[in-house]
Amino acid sequence: MANIQVLSELLETSASACENFIKSEMALNDGEIMESQKHSKNGQILMKALISDTFKEVEELGNNSLETNDYDIASNMELVKALNNISKCVGSLLSTNEAENDTLKNIAIKNLFKAINTAKEIYQTLFEN
Repeated sequence: MANIQVLSELLETSASACENFIKSEMALNDGEIMESQKHSKNGQILMKALISDTFKEVEELGNNSLETNDYDIASNMELVKALNNISKCVGSLLSTNEAENDTLKNIAIKNLFKAINTAKEIYQTLFEN
């Protein structure tokens, strides 16, 4: 069974980062530049924590092939979609743990890694280049 504490941390932090990037986009659409920057910075702080710690802990679940999901152009909304996908994949993985089905569990882990790799790639393209 996957480490529930690590998956909970991943779910909570990725959902919080997602929320901040959504709030940033909403503030930007409302013309509130300072508010947008505040939420974007909060999202970036959470992403840095995910990349430096939580994502590494999750990699202990299996073999990360470093594949990513397809996306258009790196943007805040694509990052939001990728973070949301992480949440869906955590849910799938938790449900496969209950079923104790290794095939389904391996598929869920592979999809989780793809979601993580996608979020990481988009974040690095947007904020670290």
